[in-house]
Amino acid sequence: METFQSLSKGIRFQDMCRAVGHCTLCPRLSGRRPILSNANGNVLTKVLFIAEAPGRLGADITGIPLFGDQTGENFEAFLNEIGWCRDDIFITNAILCNPRDANGNNSTPTSEEIANCAPYLDMTVQLIEPEVVVTLGSVALEALKNIRTHSYALREHMGRLLPWNGRALMPMYHPGPRARVHRSTREQLSDFMRLAQLVDPQKGIKEGQYKKLHCGRDKSGSFHRFQKLAYTIIEFVGSMTYFKLTKLLYLVDLEALGRLGRTVTGEVYLREKEGPWPPKLQRMIEPLEGREIEFFYKGRMPMVEPGPSPRIEIDFRNAELEIIEDVLRRYGRLDNTGMKIAVYRTRPMRYVREQEKLGRSMINLPVIYKDKAVPELVV
Repeated sequence: METFQSLSKGIRFQDMCRAVGHCTLCPRLSGRRPILSNANGNVLTKVLFIAEAPGRLGADITGIPLFGDQTGENFEAFLNEIGWCRDDIFITNAILCNPRDANGNNSTPTSEEIANCAPYLDMTVQLIEPEVVVTLGSVALEALKNIRTHSYALREHMGRLLPWNGRALMPMYHPGPRARVHRSTREQLSDFMRLAQLVDPQKGIKEGQYKKLHCGRDKSGSFHRFQKLAYTIIEFVGSMTYFKLTKLLYLVDLEALGRLGRTVTGEVYLREKEGPWPPKLQRMIEPLEGREIEFFYKGRMPMVEPGPSPRIEIDFRNAELEIIEDVLRRYGRLDNTGMKIAVYRTRPMRYVREQEKLGRSMINLPVIYKDKAVPELVV
């Protein structure tokens, strides 16, 4: 069979490197060389590392990302400890050129510079086709939002395999010296060891871990009722705040509890500062990202909206569908303030507020649990 070299990853990568070499989008960086070459690693790998930017004393001199300075030494040490080498992986940065301040020291890339470089980062992801993208530091994690939005934060989601853009994402701390303030060398080594337990750079996600990545499905492979209800609400209402979604879930389950004697989802709602909150929500709907649900930010407000390619089939009973429709017609158009007022007027939340006025702390205590709501829960 004839092989068309122009379609091979190697040839396409060389074409991309040449194109990047002519980039002049960023005035501050236009005189710098972009760090993208065969020295970045293996284009056939299953693991793509993304760091922040080339270092002044490292990649900007050597032409090799994460190499030649203290950050590079730390990264090399972590790889050695887990038995990986640079030929196993591919490494790039949120921006490809070294950013410096007026004194010639490394500086943080601006949001405009990251946006300018986003098409090259997107091209790299598409070319490498990794099963796992590992972001090193918060800048790299945020940079991915220019390709496909997500709601992940480094502190909250560090070291977890998460769905993103049709592949797995693992946020990790940057191996630079400054990151030790937040994550010690020993802790970062533990993070790399966990990465190696979950992923092989040649084979991708190890057997048994893919199901954990899509942990939202039940043992039969079907979607949980909680996921189905969240999807139904988002599909019916459209774009809304994450806060509003949590309150609509609560109102549907509370209404079902009153009419049917049981909730639709069987889930727990706890008293949090923002009212009743389902603690499993984030873990349950993360596997729907990019398919049933899209996550994004409006300012600093986390938002959700219907996704492009849903897989969920709505199979609620007629009585449940009537409850869902009634609740969404009644509350679906309210803003965050209106939702908060509606929720705090419900009987369970009135009871919670009464107890708090008496001096009792109700934070993290159940508002709905096992088809009961307070005050019945404490009787």
